[in-house]
This record gives sequence, structure tokens and C-alpha cells, in this order.
Amino acid sequence: MENQYGLYLSWEGTIVRLPVNPESYKITKDNDNGTYNVLGVGPIMVPRTPKLQVVSWSGLFPGRADLGAVLTAGGFQPPRFYIGFIQKIMDSRATVRFVANRYLEDGSPIFDSNMEVLVTSFSTEERGGETGDFYYDIQLTEYRDYSPKTVILQQPAAGQPAQASSQPTRAIPQDRLVVGQDVTVNGDYYYSSQGAEPHGTFSGFRGKISRITTTDSQRPCPYHITAPDGAARGWVARSQIQAVTV
Repeated sequence: MENQYGLYLSWEGTIVRLPVNPESYKITKDNDNGTYNVLGVGPIMVPRTPKLQVVSWSGLFPGRADLGAVLTAGGFQPPRFYIGFIQKIMDSRATVRFVANRYLEDGSPIFDSNMEVLVTSFSTEERGGETGDFYYDIQLTEYRDYSPKTVILQQPAAGQPAQASSQPTRAIPQDRLVVGQDVTVNGDYYYSSQGAEPHGTFSGFRGKISRITTTDSQRPCPYHITAPDGAARGWVARSQIQAVTV
């Protein structure tokens, strides 16, 4: 049976599946709790905001597609493709989306991990007797958006206190699809917006638009779809999407 368990990195419309699943990987989430001693009480712990999640593993970029563990034999890419992809992300100081699609051996889905991360560490190693293969270590750290929100300050009448209110939401034209919109999707969905390697098939699937590629009007599948819980699914064409109206 095909191994559907996969780890993916998505950046600027390109979704890359790791060619070989690592032996293991770790997702760490710690709390930054504070411990104090209080007179008459003793040690206490004060809860604080959790630290950023960290994902790390050691893996292999094989030099040949005939290795039994290769999951992308139908679209094999040499190690330089993956190494260049990750190094370009780091050089661009960009965030990347990490997705883990988990399945049991019988093909039953478990649950997915889906988070925006920064590549905080990446190293490669070549070993004697394994020419063409590259071993690597990678660490991804959760990214939290810290951009400020815009508010409109209403000028008060003379002698009255100032009032602040959020900027009203603009109306969305009914024929336009936007990121975050609830949609129903049908048909095949793909690993990339170029429509390469079908990933699965939607049939009346209720999901959300998580990304829209606007840099290239010729891309056949510019809309990326996720499940309502944020789990990544794949890229589809405009004709496959129908907006959900309340």
C-alpha cells in the first residue's frame, strides 16, 4: 500500500514533499512559566504565554530515485533541488508553511499539523561510500505575526473624550474569492499551483481558501484549499470552487 504519511514545506506557491520520511521527528512546545518562593506559602508557579513550537529532525535527500524509501519517485528531484529550496527560504528571511499529513498503515487519516514557521537551522552532510546522497539536519521554529493592527481615531467634539474604533470591514464583491473564505470544492487537487501530481479528489468538500497565487495569471490552479481546521489539502482551479453563502 502507498505510504501516504508525508511532510511538506510550502513557500510562494510551491509545495515540496520531503522525498524520504525521517526515522522520527520532534515537535516541542514548552510553557515559559515562572517559579517563585512566597513567604508563608513556599514555591509557586505562575503561568505565562507558551514558548514558540520547535520542529526538528534528521533526514536524507537521496541521489537516486530507485531507493525503496523514496516517496516522490514519480516526480524525483535531486538533492540540490531541496537544498537550494531551503537555502533560498533562509536567504529571503521568509516564513514557510510546515504540514505533516498523518495516516495509519492502512491509509486511514489521523490528524494533521499545519503551522507557519521560520527555518532556524539547516545543515547537510555527505558520507563516504554514499556518493550522491545528502544527509541533513533541520530545525523549524513557529512564527507568530506581530504586525500592528490599524485603528481609526475618531476626533471628539469639543469637551468630549476621544474614541477609538476598528476600521469597518469592506464589502466583498459576490463574484470575488478571497483568502479565508468558506467554499465548496469538487474535482482533483494538486501538490502545486502548476497542477503537478494530483494529490487527491474533492467531492462536495467544505473548506477554506488559504492562499491565492496572483504573481502568474497562467497558473492553472491558483487557489490553495485547507480543511476548516486549517489542515492543508491542495491547489485547485477557479472553476472548481463555489463560495459558501450564509
